[in-house]
Amino acid sequence: MGQITGAELLLRCLVGEGVKFIFGLPSPEVDPLLSQLEQYKVRFVPVRHEAAAVHMAEGLYKTTGAVAAVLGNPGPGSANLLPGVITARHEGVPVVVITAQHGLAMVYPSPPSTFQGQDQLDVFKPVVKWGGPIFSFERIPEVARIAFREMWTGRPGPVHLEVPAPIMYATGDEARVSILAPENYRAAGPQPSEAQLAEAAAMLADAERPIVISGAGVDRAGANAALLALVERLNCPVISTMAGRSSVPLDHPNFLYGYSAAADLARRESDVILVAGSRIGNLDTPYNKYWGDPSGQKLIQIDIDQRNIGVTRPVALAIVSDVNKALEGILRILDGRPIQPKSGADLARYREAHSRWRHERFTPIAAWRGPGIHPAHAMQAVGKVFGSDSIYVTDGGNTSLWAHWFLPATKPRSYLNILELGMLGTGIPSAIGAKLGNPARQVVCVTGDGAAGFNFMEMQSAAREGLGLTTVVFAEGSWTMEEPNERMLYGRTFGTAMGTVRWDRVGEGLGCKGFYVERMEELESALERARTADGPAVVCVKTDRDANLSIPTDLMIRFAEVYQGPR
Repeated sequence: MGQITGAELLLRCLVGEGVKFIFGLPSPEVDPLLSQLEQYKVRFVPVRHEAAAVHMAEGLYKTTGAVAAVLGNPGPGSANLLPGVITARHEGVPVVVITAQHGLAMVYPSPPSTFQGQDQLDVFKPVVKWGGPIFSFERIPEVARIAFREMWTGRPGPVHLEVPAPIMYATGDEARVSILAPENYRAAGPQPSEAQLAEAAAMLADAERPIVISGAGVDRAGANAALLALVERLNCPVISTMAGRSSVPLDHPNFLYGYSAAADLARRESDVILVAGSRIGNLDTPYNKYWGDPSGQKLIQIDIDQRNIGVTRPVALAIVSDVNKALEGILRILDGRPIQPKSGADLARYREAHSRWRHERFTPIAAWRGPGIHPAHAMQAVGKVFGSDSIYVTDGGNTSLWAHWFLPATKPRSYLNILELGMLGTGIPSAIGAKLGNPARQVVCVTGDGAAGFNFMEMQSAAREGLGLTTVVFAEGSWTMEEPNERMLYGRTFGTAMGTVRWDRVGEGLGCKGFYVERMEELESALERARTADGPAVVCVKTDRDANLSIPTDLMIRFAEVYQGPR
């Protein structure tokens, strides 16, 4: 036993919670922390912008379940974290936000004379699950426990620790403090009761036309196998939410795409709907025209957080629980009941409708022959080269939609998108976090050029860190998703033209391999060279603006209803 700094004590708390990565920038206020990272085998990843640090933590968590910490230096550095923290809060990403601060006598409160200082606790309070300062060496473990307890209560999310420089530099006797293992101070997540499991099992067993809706929470809980086992036990349709694309294999024989006429029919005809790990947000258009009359349905909703229950659809049975525990429990009870899976007649009817719907919507796109490159064709080429074992990170407006429809089925926790909050610019830093957490897997980010502009400098971070990931930029020089409304209402566009950027050349300037593609026949070769490059690569694809606008009309109307409500 001996003397240690407050920074080292805080680091021991983080390591005890499984933190292996810290994203951020150095400053004198956090130097005592950074100086100890190597000893504790924690990797520090410097960033080009602090918001990207949180998005890196997001990519790490969504693909591995691991929690990271991010650093915000006093004043502007901490303020720069906010877009990332807001995204993490909305998308259920646990991250430890550590903001540094000047001397205690200068900032609590912060007068107008303070340079690079502000009342950071007030700034972060609306966007984190919990936040608090640490004002003494002895209380570091206690306050850290409060933060992590709050982080994991209900839906996970960001928590905030404000640690002024004097506390980081302070020394104390390590014998005076104790760090508890997580299981010694907080409970595991909520568990379902046997009565709830029995009721859910009975409702599903007695249903004429049950269906299952799988959300991103299934991925986060590692409940994919249990969910598919339940679907196969019932022989019923399964629909993934927009955010939960990788929670169910798209090539599973029971799968229906959520915006398809087949999924609409299945929901409207269903007498029992099980929703697992989803808030049923507006992006999944939870309106009666697509879901049916709720008075004729029973909806079972399983979610980790009480606040997500019954928000957009009334429930017959609400189960606040870890999704995997609940699904495994329902399966266990069903296995003890003499029930027969559904005949498959309804499922076959829905699958036929699904195939017909997809053929009608996307055959004209398959037949498109230019000029230029259609984003759907480019997505298919990306999927062909990188395959179903890769991790895909998508970003952008129309680009995210084309990716959703045309990239291949993936493994669990292997498809990240912006389809929860909708924050543009998360793609590249999230891909970096995903690659750090999955160094043996291929990671590819597909992004529109508008979205790419927010955090493209992080490709230099990828080069510096020696990360072999690929970023494919769909470049047409326009905020294309914004054009239809302007043209329809005003007959012209304003503010949508961005100009041409050669993203491959920018990438080369940042230390990446660069590839430029203008013709479809060149694309697969360029993608293959990027995939096998030594280090990060950027593929700039000159997509056609008019092709990008060719999203089927009914799907664009459906997407508009996300914002405007049902028509």
